[in-house]
Amino acid sequence: MKKIIALSLSISTIIISGWLILKNIDHLDIASNKIDSYIIWEKKKIDERIDIDFCEKQLLKNNLDCRRKNDRIESEIAFQTQFFALIIIIIQLILLVFILMSPTKLKNHNPSIQIDE
Repeated sequence: MKKIIALSLSISTIIISGWLILKNIDHLDIASNKIDSYIIWEKKKIDERIDIDFCEKQLLKNNLDCRRKNDRIESEIAFQTQFFALIIIIIQLILLVFILMSPTKLKNHNPSIQIDE
């Protein structure tokens, strides 16, 4: 019974950690250079606009910078979450191997009784 409980807890931990990894894939900033280039182009477009004044241009640029900074922070948190979830999965797989390799006790097994043939 203890072995079944340990197996179910280990497998459920692996499933939850795998779900965390898959959930945070969308938040990773893999192509950061491409996104940084996009931000630079957007800032140039804002500078070229003549329908807004200097202060509004600065606000728009600061908004882009803030959004980019928040995206980087979110990406870093997602990466750390995935890293720790992967470590937990590895530990759980090792524990799962040890649980499966542990001997199962037999009921009504009395080692003091020997049968001589």
